Formats: sequence, C-alpha cells, structure tokens
Amino acid sequence: MYTPFLDYDAIFIDSSLKEKKIITDFRFGDFDSASYFDGLIGLRPLIKHKLPINFPSKWIRLYSYKGTYYLYHPSEMGLNYKFEITDSTTKDFVMEGPLPSRINKISLITPSHIVIDRSNPWKGRMVEINIINKEKGIAVFKFRPTKYSLGFDRVLMVDVTKANLFPLINNYSPYNKQFEEFEFDKIDFDKLLK
Repeated sequence: MYTPFLDYDAIFIDSSLKEKKIITDFRFGDFDSASYFDGLIGLRPLIKHKLPINFPSKWIRLYSYKGTYYLYHPSEMGLNYKFEITDSTTKDFVMEGPLPSRINKISLITPSHIVIDRSNPWKGRMVEINIINKEKGIAVFKFRPTKYSLGFDRVLMVDVTKANLFPLINNYSPYNKQFEEFEFDKIDFDKLLK
C-alpha cells in the first residue's frame, strides 16, 4: 500500500500474507546478530537441552479484541514481541533486538506445560508455558519477576506454525511511528487457565 501523505495512519484487518510473514520472521538482521552474540558472552557455558516432543519452539504474541483473537502488526516494530527456544537458549525479541537467556533446566509438568529456568542479565529466571489450545497453538506465557518488574507478567502467545489461523490487525503508518498503538482487550488469564 502506498500513500503520498507523510502523516497517514490506518488501522485495518489485513488479509495479505505479506504482513504475517514480517511478524513471524525470526531471522536476524545485521544489528540483531551483533546484539545477540554479544549477549551470549556472559551466559557461557551453554548446556544443550531438549524440548518435549512436538512442543513448539517459536512463538508470537496473540491479542484479543471483542472476543476474537488477532495477530498484530504494530506501528513500532520493536513492539512485535516474539519468543524462541533453542537447544541451549531462549530468545526474547524486544525493542532492543533478540535478547538471549541461557537455559538451565526445562521441567515438564505435562506434555503441554513446561517451565524453563534460565539465566540472563535482567534476572528473568523462569518462564512458564502452558498450552491451552493445542489445535490452534495458543499458550499462556507466565514470566516470573525480574529486576525491572516486580510482578508476574502473563502474555498470550501462538505457535508461529499456527499463526495463519488468525486474522491480523495492521497499524499501518509507513512514514511515522504512532505514539499510541491499537488498544486491545484485557485478557482474563485466570479464566483461560481453568
């Protein structure tokens, strides 16, 4: 989509696959590689771990709006949160790029519920992943407190291989990043986990 207007902004349901490919792409750019490998230096030694069989390793954020789940292409792509599990690290894709954490241990609670104990500079030790809908690949991620946040953070995520099952809301602003992103509904995680 092209517009000659420099301050143009549109929010719409995008049916093209182009935007879904962008938000589900886990490849590194030049800056990403440098920041990721710099982050690995303080995490050594790395120990290999295995995920449970058929447990997804790549996840993207899922949102709720008026009772429907959506993917989201934000105006500011640094807000496109993704999470990846490798054989020895997890990667939190955030504004600063992919931040690595060393996996210390993976505990299997059930075949669809794991807890990852990890080490990283921000002291975000544990992440709990509870798949609540295996068919659609939906999971609740629970992040334990860090040195930057005192409470638990819970996020709704979807297995990247199932992302095409969901529509995408696009906050299209080709020239300027919007100060306010689209406002989604607050998710009742306690209800989802019952």
